[in-house]
Amino acid sequence: MAQPRYTHTAMYSRKARATRENDNLMHEPLLWRCLLLAALTYLVWSEKIAIVLDFGSDRPIERASAHTPRSVRTSLLSDMTPVGSAAKSARLKSSVELPAGSKGHITYVVDPGFAERNGTDKHLAQESIALCREYVQRFAPVAVAEMEKYGIPASIILAQGLLESNAGASKLARTISNHFGIKCFSNKCKNGHCANYTDNSHKDFFVRYGNAWASYRAHSLLLKSNRRYSSLFELAPKDYKGWARGLERAGYATDKQYAEKVIALVQNLGLHQYDEP
Repeated sequence: MAQPRYTHTAMYSRKARATRENDNLMHEPLLWRCLLLAALTYLVWSEKIAIVLDFGSDRPIERASAHTPRSVRTSLLSDMTPVGSAAKSARLKSSVELPAGSKGHITYVVDPGFAERNGTDKHLAQESIALCREYVQRFAPVAVAEMEKYGIPASIILAQGLLESNAGASKLARTISNHFGIKCFSNKCKNGHCANYTDNSHKDFFVRYGNAWASYRAHSLLLKSNRRYSSLFELAPKDYKGWARGLERAGYATDKQYAEKVIALVQNLGLHQYDEP
């Protein structure tokens, strides 16, 4: 029987088709590997993985979120009672009376009677309180991890973060991830290291961070390495009142009500429960 004869064109077409199929088989796993690598890269640089891993040491933070009391997280999210109500006011333990015209999400937590006293829309106040609670839920694992590594009460870390960043809504927090108002005092810092913003009616340079986690770590290092805060580390681990007053005395901020505001945030949001071992 005569064997079928193939023209040169037919043979070339069959060979090209086979080559394309082989190329597709080779490129498909490569594509999946690239996608997987991109996903892993995103996770490494995202804040979520920074909460779980301690980039400042060679070991992961063990059980960073395990120490966050579930009951506290639930109450912070579910209790949406307006501040002006009698039931809510009865549960609050601390209050700082702020002057009319005070602004910021933390206003309604620090001064529970502010909305009612100044005729502020209760829904606006309620939304601000909800944002404060969401901030706590987001950064509680970071604060607990920093507490375990550096000995700073998680309640103080969270309260300062809330106060200094206006629950993450301040311009510093939004644009340069600076949640603690940390300034730059270097005359030789590299380009992009800091940014110029108005603070207390005059301009200052504030450190720029790649993400919020880096800002939390910088805050811990600032308190731990600066001698004027050294006496705070001699206090009892749960003495958030002592820490708040010590920070004010040491000049962390110029606000004369700084300690009272920090204490009010800790008590009214139940942040002291994050100090539990």
